[in-house]
Amino acid sequence: NYEAMYASCYATLPMRRSKFTAVAAAALTGLLALPLLSLAYDAESPVLCDVELNLFCPPSTSCCPTFKSKLEPDVIVGYACLISWSTRFPQGPCCPHFEEDDDIAISTSWGGGTGCAAGYECASSSPDFIPSLLRQQSDQFDGLGRRNTHSVKEHYCRINPTAHPVDNQGRPIKNKYETMPRYRACESFKRDGIDVHGLPIPVSAALAYKNSSLVTQSDSNEQYIGQLAYYSNKGQFTADDRTDSDITIAVIGVHGSGRDAGTYLCALTAVVTDISKDQVFASKKDRRRPLPKDVLVVAPWFMSPEDNAPPTSSLPYIQWDDQYPIPHTFRYGAESTKIDLKHNMTISSFGAMDVLLERLCDRKHFPNLRRIVVVGHSAGGQFVQRWALSSNSWCFGGGQFANRWAPEADLPHVRVVVANPRSFAYLDNRRYFAHSDQAAADDDDGISPADNDCTLTPFDKYQLRPPSAAEEDGCKEFNRYEWGLDENEEVPAPYIINNVQKLIDQGDNSELFCRYASRDIVYLSGQRDIETLGSQICGQGKEDGYQGPSRRDRSERFFASLQLRGREVEFCGRSGGETAQVHDRHVVKNVGHDHGLIFQSP
Repeated sequence: NYEAMYASCYATLPMRRSKFTAVAAAALTGLLALPLLSLAYDAESPVLCDVELNLFCPPSTSCCPTFKSKLEPDVIVGYACLISWSTRFPQGPCCPHFEEDDDIAISTSWGGGTGCAAGYECASSSPDFIPSLLRQQSDQFDGLGRRNTHSVKEHYCRINPTAHPVDNQGRPIKNKYETMPRYRACESFKRDGIDVHGLPIPVSAALAYKNSSLVTQSDSNEQYIGQLAYYSNKGQFTADDRTDSDITIAVIGVHGSGRDAGTYLCALTAVVTDISKDQVFASKKDRRRPLPKDVLVVAPWFMSPEDNAPPTSSLPYIQWDDQYPIPHTFRYGAESTKIDLKHNMTISSFGAMDVLLERLCDRKHFPNLRRIVVVGHSAGGQFVQRWALSSNSWCFGGGQFANRWAPEADLPHVRVVVANPRSFAYLDNRRYFAHSDQAAADDDDGISPADNDCTLTPFDKYQLRPPSAAEEDGCKEFNRYEWGLDENEEVPAPYIINNVQKLIDQGDNSELFCRYASRDIVYLSGQRDIETLGSQICGQGKEDGYQGPSRRDRSERFFASLQLRGREVEFCGRSGGETAQVHDRHVVKNVGHDHGLIFQSP
């Protein structure tokens, strides 16, 4: 039945193992505590690794050396870039990495540099001693679908009891777990490899969802209103005369509230470096597995006025207010700030994303592009969920259900990955409520939520329903946008009003739901992303409009609500009956609120 279906365990994703052998205890022991080469925190400027080699790392990362060999541990031949889980936190130690490690071809291993979070140290287990959280994974299948039958060393991070890490404001960091997966470090860049580029945003995109009478004559006479900042592993790919025939896969990574687009470039570049061994990027229809050169990584930067915009000789960079009317306005599709006093033109952050998506779908520029993956974490996860729900872009085609919204064209397949958002935009006014206060009090099953692979919400004790009169009176904003789809005067979003409201017929959201359900969307939740959050609306105890206590709770409840609504509308005519499902969801094992680890998990 419904409750049993969603109380079952979701698929889990094990940690990826590092492939270089453990460092011998003699001369190399000191490298396990290798200090960072770049400790300064600078959100706008790249980090210099080596002047002579002209190697840099993106902002908010640090440089990790690659050594010649274990016999020559003091000879540095290159650098990799290490991220942290937040721009508020410094990076941790780099783990020893040698050039010879890159030549070891083990399909289940990561061959690049690795590192740990602040307050942890690099550790490796022998085959006879594997920590309990890793032991269950040593018998898993390898990257080619074959069961591992040999003992392996596990490379991970363990808490350093002598470390006393502090964040970038000098506050103590309280690490909760004895062990963590390692971060993959991305390869360092030449200086021009991490320049900020700009995607011109045409006036037509800003007018697509607006009342054109609000536009001044000077605005309508111009071709572009400004440009969207972005990082890319392929440099400036948005020139009008550029064609990229080698690109078959594009990955767009949307940053969180820290607006650290450079770390998203790094995290995702590290993923695609090993793409030929990664099942998620390989299709049975592919004649060959994709190579790193086939993949475009784009990290848009939704700047705020507080950011130091790089100098530009062309169009100004478009910015979104980071404080008004609510924090991080880019995440809900807010209008940009006005470029200057002469122009009244603005654009939704979602409208700017449409322009980026449609650039990639343009066969003139990307004739062989097959797949586009749009991923977002935290506030970026909120962004991509609301954007996927509301976008009218012609790039969305096909999908799991009826194709009535898809143009008949040769389009790349678009997948949206929603990772660890704080909240969701629900499609109707129902939320999950416990049958009784006692049922809610009996939730504890004796298993720590951080160790629980299954659902945190006991759905047999909860019901999806509209709030009672008393409950609604206690949180009148619960279904206003951005938490629902009712109009919200305090959070103006003309993009949403135009694109969403016209698909809702007198309260019936079937048309909107079926369009959303037809899109390929995956929800990722960190197993350890279980912190009880405060409420941004309605005061304490209202869980951001009754969405749930933690990000992981909120993800599973929203996902479950989609399945129930899908049954009500008979899954929009999709075949499959009782086995049909709206979208997909996974709990990522041993990962908390961390964009690097959740993206880099296999």
